[in-house]
Amino acid sequence: MDLANTAFLLGMILLLVILIAIVFVAQGYLEAKYDLRGRLKGKPKRESTTFLDEKEDKRKCEICYGEIEEDRVAICSCGRIFHDACAEPTGSCPYCGAGYKEMNVREPDRTRCPVCGRFLKGNMCSCGAVIPKNDDTFICKCGGEVDMNKPICGKCGAEYEFTTMRVIKQHK
Repeated sequence: MDLANTAFLLGMILLLVILIAIVFVAQGYLEAKYDLRGRLKGKPKRESTTFLDEKEDKRKCEICYGEIEEDRVAICSCGRIFHDACAEPTGSCPYCGAGYKEMNVREPDRTRCPVCGRFLKGNMCSCGAVIPKNDDTFICKCGGEVDMNKPICGKCGAEYEFTTMRVIKQHK
């Protein structure tokens, strides 16, 4: 009986050592693959095809600091953008002094939804697409700010699912 008990205890110890080795190997694998937040390491950051604040309609007039939206714009040679209604009365660029007549006056480049092509008002399209800003945030329907890295609205609890679209521009 002593030999049987000794063999049983050695078998249990060997099994315990194997289980501990498996746990350490699995832990090392998971640490090598995932960061502390449980995200895959080495995974490239999601690239959005469109950011909400890239187009002129989401920029601010550098005279009144209001959003351009659908208003005509006057773009100075120094790169500043103004509402046409703000630039015309001033007669010149308040930053570099270039005359109003030298400015490029036109309709602003407006942000379109990359899914359906409609012009956007705000950051959510009627088709359901949500377009983030360059800082990886967007405004939920309730008015709360949502971070793309934590796609849950802290204000209303709405959950968002993110996908990346690859848009291929066609040459005309």
